[in-house]
Amino acid sequence: MLQRTQDLLNTSTAEFKVPFSTNGNGHARGGANGHARNRHVKKRAKPHMKNGLNQAACRAYGAALLHLKCGLTIDHAIACTGSHTNYVVAMKWIVASNNEHLLDLVLRGRLDLFDVAEQLRPMVEVKAAYKKLTPQQRITWAVEENPNDLFEQVIVPASAMQKTKTAELAITDVA
Repeated sequence: MLQRTQDLLNTSTAEFKVPFSTNGNGHARGGANGHARNRHVKKRAKPHMKNGLNQAACRAYGAALLHLKCGLTIDHAIACTGSHTNYVVAMKWIVASNNEHLLDLVLRGRLDLFDVAEQLRPMVEVKAAYKKLTPQQRITWAVEENPNDLFEQVIVPASAMQKTKTAELAITDVA
């Protein structure tokens, strides 16, 4: 059933439109001249945090999952969740990083969504580009970057970090 619904949404030829127009503050326009009838409309204060979760980050996460896992367009995912394009694009970098710890910190409001996405994006892009390279292209790249420098600046510190993490996991497993 879900696949059928997803196929209908993806193959629909009807143009997606917001069901009402707004004046930028979330209130529908009214009257013949496009102005709200009540000129003293108060904006409803939406809570930034609810049940310990950052609502904007949660909406962006939902939209990102709808886009990545269900195949909805970003516009459709945003319509379903009430998120914003900038938030969804930033969240996609966090989801693509597969870093559950940082995702949890963002969803709980302990870290800023945009700051985390900005930090993770280069690593996600490098990993994706590296995976696309053939073994010969990887060797050519390493030769151009000076293999000795790569070894001293990347491989040796990475090996030390790997040993530390392995030791920490062994201690955690024993306890």
